[in-house]
Amino acid sequence: MRVLHVITALNYGGAEAMLAKLAGQHGAHSAYPDPVILSLLPLGRVGQEMAARGVAVETLGLNTIRRLPEAMARLTHVVRRYEPDLIQGWMYHGNIAAAWAARVARGNVPMLWNIRHSLHDIRAEKRTSRLVIRAGALLSRRPRATIYNSAASVRQHVAHGYAPEGAIVIPNGFDPRYFKPDGPAGNCRFRMRERFGIEPGPTLVAVIARRHPMKDHATAIEAVGRARRMGHDVHLLLAGAGTDALPPDLQSTCDYWLPRNRLSLLGDRSDVADWLPGCDIVALSSAWGESFPNILGEAMACGVPCVATDVGDSRSIIGEGGYCVPPGDPAAIAKAIVLLSDIGTQGRRRKGELGRQRVIKEFSLPAVAARYAELYDTVLRRSPSLPDKAGMPRCAG
Repeated sequence: MRVLHVITALNYGGAEAMLAKLAGQHGAHSAYPDPVILSLLPLGRVGQEMAARGVAVETLGLNTIRRLPEAMARLTHVVRRYEPDLIQGWMYHGNIAAAWAARVARGNVPMLWNIRHSLHDIRAEKRTSRLVIRAGALLSRRPRATIYNSAASVRQHVAHGYAPEGAIVIPNGFDPRYFKPDGPAGNCRFRMRERFGIEPGPTLVAVIARRHPMKDHATAIEAVGRARRMGHDVHLLLAGAGTDALPPDLQSTCDYWLPRNRLSLLGDRSDVADWLPGCDIVALSSAWGESFPNILGEAMACGVPCVATDVGDSRSIIGEGGYCVPPGDPAAIAKAIVLLSDIGTQGRRRKGELGRQRVIKEFSLPAVAARYAELYDTVLRRSPSLPDKAGMPRCAG
């Protein structure tokens, strides 16, 4: 079986990371589908890494609307060259492109969608994004099934006009052999602090997210500052695209709440798994837009306790592996940071182990990859077993 995955872009992001992991799992086993990846935009780093591993990766090079006719012709060429048995869309723009790909494919090629975003308030989206989301709602009865990575996302999209038929929840998957805890001696903790120039004493809180309004970095910065004013020595580390040089408003927030020697700005990193186990706490301060945040699963797999806002499925993901608080509430985040700081290294290690066991049980990558393969096989066999109500999505993983 050959599956053509059509995705908006292949830069670092949650959807891109999950597709790369899925392609790695499926490409490594002959019993699984043979993946072909098609990016609408020029190849980013994730696409280049997949191509270097031998995955078939194509691009439409659609970096301006003027190239749309050329890109549509290129899409037709790619579809007919690879002759996929099934087409899988990823993200809003990729889903719409997948619908066109199914239309130009030879024969009746089934098409699926994959939505990796929550829609707490569509008014928070960019104007162009709102248009694409609404166009998706109009076309949402065309795919044989629509995969969501959180139950919250299903409810929100159905409320915005997406078809409830065929809605399926398959969570993100994580490889606990790749994301693993620091050893008892704390060697990773020591090395990462030495590497990034962080003193050994403070409790290290890492916020690993690209700089975007929905990530609400200002709330995280204030929360760490509040924790410090409650008498706790806390160091904030920011990593993710756009965090190496902050805009004036965020920089002034940092200057107000944090001393210079308690802030590290790492920017975009491809080596997070190397130093993530050395963090004391991972915080996610998103105000909206999250569905299943990858960083929570990665941190939990590394045995790092988490503090996250109650956006998307964060509460059900974390379980006993940390704390979930209301979005936009720096005082609540600060309180959770203080609770985790107070229990010390061993207490955090015990709480982190609860999170890791939850990932192994509920969100292991091999099991999630198998669910995708099972779904593809079911769709190709036209099984009637797909769910027909968004209120009863099939939870996989």
